[in-house]
Amino acid sequence: MNKLAKTISVITHPVLLPTLMLLIFIASGIFEIAALRADICLAVVFVTTFVLPVLILMLLKKLKLIKSLTMERREERFIPLFLIVISLYVTSRFFNGVLPLMLYNFYLICNLVLCVVVFWINLYWKISFHGTGWGAFVAMLFIMAAISSRIYLTYFTASILISGVVGWARLKLKSHSESQVYSGFAVGFLIPLLIYYFIV
Repeated sequence: MNKLAKTISVITHPVLLPTLMLLIFIASGIFEIAALRADICLAVVFVTTFVLPVLILMLLKKLKLIKSLTMERREERFIPLFLIVISLYVTSRFFNGVLPLMLYNFYLICNLVLCVVVFWINLYWKISFHGTGWGAFVAMLFIMAAISSRIYLTYFTASILISGVVGWARLKLKSHSESQVYSGFAVGFLIPLLIYYFIV
């Protein structure tokens, strides 16, 4: 079961979620009205939000600035969080001004804000990255389902089920306590909703 939990943790890592979210946008047909090629956009997102952060993490591990790529220790998370903020900012600038992808850009910005919030929380307490990332993912699909339920309701329902499995995997591996997983999901879910309903 530990091997299964570890596999789930790897394939559902938060750095993959911007790419997964863009795939959902592509599947919804939004690129048919956007003046951008879906394959190019997908490549940009995959490289800037996944490939580059992972390569940098591998470099940090080689330099012994972090102990492992999973960053289990709270003290190891500050540099990677800063780098993820930069990658999200660069990616959001790529989509800035493209109206059909305004919601996707909103998702990237929410993740950027969440990284800053998690950075601050991490100064005092360890919180689940997986929980936060999946909380934001579910929140974004909730917003999209509220706008166009026919298209996104299925994705929203599936994301709730997957986030539950992710939470189980993190607890099974004893990477986090229940409070760290649940609070991570709560923070990730609530912040995008608050930004959307009170600012946007």
